[in-house]
Amino acid sequence: MLVSDIPALRNYWYNIGFAADIAGEPFPFRIFGERYVAWRTAEGISATVDECPHRAARLSQGWLSDGCLVCPYHGWTFDDSGRCVEIPAVGAGGAIPPRAHLATVPVRERYGFAWVCVGVDPEPLPELPEAESPDFVLIPELMEVWRASAPRITDNALDVGHVAFVHRNSVGSQANPTMSDYTVERDGAVLRFSVTLTAAVNAQQKQNLGLTSDLTSRTTHAELVNPFVFRGALEYHENGLIHVLFKTATPIDDDTTLFCQFIARNDKPTPDRWEAIAAVDRLVQSEDKRLLEEIRSDFPLDVTTEVHVKSDRMTIEYRRVLADLAAGA
Repeated sequence: MLVSDIPALRNYWYNIGFAADIAGEPFPFRIFGERYVAWRTAEGISATVDECPHRAARLSQGWLSDGCLVCPYHGWTFDDSGRCVEIPAVGAGGAIPPRAHLATVPVRERYGFAWVCVGVDPEPLPELPEAESPDFVLIPELMEVWRASAPRITDNALDVGHVAFVHRNSVGSQANPTMSDYTVERDGAVLRFSVTLTAAVNAQQKQNLGLTSDLTSRTTHAELVNPFVFRGALEYHENGLIHVLFKTATPIDDDTTLFCQFIARNDKPTPDRWEAIAAVDRLVQSEDKRLLEEIRSDFPLDVTTEVHVKSDRMTIEYRRVLADLAAGA
C-alpha cells in the first residue's frame, strides 16, 4: 500500500509547518504529490493549489500585497477567499471571468502549527491535550523532510519493540529487550495502549530527566490520534516525570514525508534547558530516520504478508486501521 492508494487519508488534517513561518511571502508545500501554496491574510491563513488559473504559473513564485496573493506571471491578484480581485491587463472596472477564482482548502492554526485538509469531508483536528495544558511546557524539536513513507514513520512510532536495538546507542538497552504485556484498544482510527520497558539513561539524560540510575523503568502511554499523528506519554517511574512525544507525518508523496516532533513536559523546564532536552530526542529520531529511509515505501496491509509476534499487536492493529480506510469501512 502507498498513501496515494487510500483516498480517505486526504480527509485528515496535516501539519505543513510552523504557523509563524507563514508570514510575509507565499509558502509552498506539497501533500499527496500535489503542489499547494499558503499565505497569511488579515483573517488568518489561506491555501490553494499552487497554480494560477490563467497560464498555470506557480503562485508561490509571486508575492503578497495587502494580504492578497499576486501571480508573478501577469499580476492577477487573489484575496483570502481565492476570489480574483484584479487583472491588470483588463484595467480598473474590467470584467473578471468567474473561472478566474481559486478553490481554497481549509487551514487551521493550532499548537503553533498550520494544519490543512485537502479532502472533501474533513475529520476533526487532532486533539493533543498536553499541548494546551497549563501543567505542561511545549518544546518544538524537529521539522524535517524524510525520504520515508508516512505509514512507515507512524508504524515505527507505534513499535516499542525496536527501542532496545535501533536506539542501542542512545536510550535503548539491548540487555533488556522484553517489555510488559499490553492490550490495544481501538476506537475507529484511534488506537491506545500502555507498555512498560527498561530504558538506558546516559549522563545527559540523567540531567534532562532528573534521574540517577543507569537504567530506568518507563511506561509509554501511546495513542494513534489519527493515521499519521502519534502521541506518546513517557512516564518515568523513578520520579514521576512525564515526557510527551507528539509526532506528525505529512505525506509529501508516496516516498517522502514532512516529519515533525514536539514535546510536552510536566516538570516545566525553563527555556535554557530546552536545547539539551531536544538534542537527545533529535539523536533518537536520527537513529529512526537512518533506518526508515532504507525501507521500501510500500506498506503491506494484509497481516499475513509479514511475520509477526505477540509483541507486534499494536502495529498489526495499525495495518487493520489503514486496511479499513482503504476499504471504505
